[in-house]
Amino acid sequence: MVNEISCGVCRDLIPLVKDAVAGEESRLAVERHTAGCPACRALYGAGAPPVPDVERAWTRLARRMRLGAAILMTFGVFFGLSLTAGTDMFYNVMIMPLTGALGYAVFRWRALYVLPGLLAAAHLAVNLLSRLNGGEALDLWSLLFWTGIYCLLAVAGVLSAGLLHFAFRKEEGP
Repeated sequence: MVNEISCGVCRDLIPLVKDAVAGEESRLAVERHTAGCPACRALYGAGAPPVPDVERAWTRLARRMRLGAAILMTFGVFFGLSLTAGTDMFYNVMIMPLTGALGYAVFRWRALYVLPGLLAAAHLAVNLLSRLNGGEALDLWSLLFWTGIYCLLAVAGVLSAGLLHFAFRKEEGP
């Protein structure tokens, strides 16, 4: 006795038949149905769906994460520098190492010299803008002192992040 299945049931069974998960009876029912239904035959005869490119997806995700880290690092630099002349400047003991860790995420070991250069240039620019706007600005020696402290804190963050990255990376085969 021929037990005809509907197109909906056939479409549900086709992936199972293709993956060799369906039973013999289901496979025969799909083959019988597709013999008389051109739409289901086209679906059954079509190749496997395209496999997503996992490596490309990981690359895109890594690029987006580096961009996010760069944005957060830049925000951390300017936010920390904006606290310099006020009573909240000691929050930079937390902000600058985190900025350094984000710098490592963006630049890897090059952050050891890129981030201090960025900090020095940004601190000079923020101080000059503050002086031009009539706000509170640091004298040259204070500017150099605090820039040095912030650079040391940022470098400590870069080193911490780099050493953690080194310690937890996957072991590679021979």
